[in-house]
Amino acid sequence: MLSLKFNNALVISFCFVVSTIYAQSPDSRKLLLRDEGLSKLSYVDLAEPLKSWHVSVPAGRDMQLIGNARILIGTGDGYEEREIKNGDKVRSVTGFAGTVTARMLRNGNILLTSLNSHDKKGIVLTETDKDGTIKKQLNFPEFNYVRLVRETASGNYLVTANKVVFETDQTGRIIWRANLVGPTNTNSWQALRLSNGQTIVSAGYAANFQIFDQDGNAEGVIAGPTDINPSFFAGFQILPNGNYVVSNWQGHGPDFGRSGHQVVEYSPDGDRVWSWKQDATKFSSIQGVLVLDGLDTKQAYIENAKGVLEALEK
Repeated sequence: MLSLKFNNALVISFCFVVSTIYAQSPDSRKLLLRDEGLSKLSYVDLAEPLKSWHVSVPAGRDMQLIGNARILIGTGDGYEEREIKNGDKVRSVTGFAGTVTARMLRNGNILLTSLNSHDKKGIVLTETDKDGTIKKQLNFPEFNYVRLVRETASGNYLVTANKVVFETDQTGRIIWRANLVGPTNTNSWQALRLSNGQTIVSAGYAANFQIFDQDGNAEGVIAGPTDINPSFFAGFQILPNGNYVVSNWQGHGPDFGRSGHQVVEYSPDGDRVWSWKQDATKFSSIQGVLVLDGLDTKQAYIENAKGVLEALEK
């Protein structure tokens, strides 16, 4: 039993029954990883390591399969498209200084998330076409921090804003919000809506997942165990079986490759079912993960109503 106490008021308990197979990497698992510490993008084939590759990329956040065997990555002034087979850059869009993340929407446009940009204060969501022409902007001046944004099945946006995660509609009206619990520097990273109406959030320095109900009330926490060295829960993916695979970032800079298990898989009940110990000679601090098994890299993918990646008809 793990009990977490926040602000001397809210206590959330979660039981962990660790599977005996957690340390065994599935033989067929293929991963795309974004290493913030080394500013690299990597493809890792656990069955055939010689097929793996590692390339340097600009600093930035997030990654997404966008079709044509390409991956989209956010950069500090826009985004890049890179080939999955080798990491080569095939396209870039620049001129959007202050970009934090980039994401393809269901309509094929790109959503650029930034902070204090375009002569606006706070969070700015800028929708562009593929040529970089601005089609729409939403502004949330009351927030001074932002990380990943996800489009819901209804077309709204889930936005992580430090101690807050909120949902906005297409007009910029905030229709739902939740306050994360834990350290003052929690730094929420990514949020996804589940099929039961709950929202799951990777809670950064809180080193856990936090789950909220439809009214924004905290309902549960998934974390631990200590041997993975929980540090900062960042980008994550919900697998078709409902499990959560999260990147367990360890710190800024090049010297964290020996620290922790930096890719961890949990069941919806909170059991750690698998974790991966990275090669310290190739990785420092992983901040984003995509499990490619079962996905067609020729297709673009966006999370469906269950929060699971689903091919986008193009």
